Amino acid sequence: MPGFTERAMGRLRRAAGAWVLAAAVAATGAGCAAIDVPAEPEQVPETPTTARTATPTAAPTQAPTEAPAEQPAAGAEATPYDGEVVLMRIPSLGVEAPIEAIGKIPGQNKLDVPRPRNVGWYDIYDKPGSGTSSLFSAHKDWHPDIRGPFYALTDLKAGDLVIVVMDDGREYVYEVFFQQRYAARDMPMHDLIWPHEAENEELLRPGDEEWVTLITCGGDFIPTEPDGSGYYVHRDVVIARLVETRPGDAVQSVAGGD
Repeated sequence: MPGFTERAMGRLRRAAGAWVLAAAVAATGAGCAAIDVPAEPEQVPETPTTARTATPTAAPTQAPTEAPAEQPAAGAEATPYDGEVVLMRIPSLGVEAPIEAIGKIPGQNKLDVPRPRNVGWYDIYDKPGSGTSSLFSAHKDWHPDIRGPFYALTDLKAGDLVIVVMDDGREYVYEVFFQQRYAARDMPMHDLIWPHEAENEELLRPGDEEWVTLITCGGDFIPTEPDGSGYYVHRDVVIARLVETRPGDAVQSVAGGD
């Protein structure tokens, strides 16, 4: 087991990468700009829950000699599906937007951003259905007149649904339980990306839950150009937990968006 110094250094390296992501999802009135990545975070891969069935393991008849296995996330599948992530629906907002997998810009040490009408899934982190947590971003708006998929993200309330659709039609249904606005410099990106080891107890993900985290810009807008484009100084975050997995008919992979 690594000592305190090694764990602390690992957190610092991960935090450095997290701040880069915080800047990358900073949608402005003119769209997001690619951000340099100063260093690749040293991330220990998160291990999905060991039990992935809908029926909990029976209680042992004798005192256990080892720590009990984590319980599966509610609504989780026995075998996580490894297909494409294609569509996000947010029924209470009337959102149905294609999902594009994004990470770094090819050939550059920069994080990419989604197109104006798309939701971006950061495929450098875990996939929906994995039993852990996954990260999405989308624009609030795009100068001069495009409303992005997360335009009304702050209208979500506890209990509202976020649905992620896979390429075979199955749907992962998440229920909103957390919403917060942060000043850009105060974003707890380490805790948002790796909630299983969050230092903030409010953002600490239990081992028997699967989460999705949605991030967009918001709050005060600062115009910087004669055409009215500029940037937002706040970030809006919504977190939802998996409550159901629905099988469905196959759907065609969606690759639209501007």
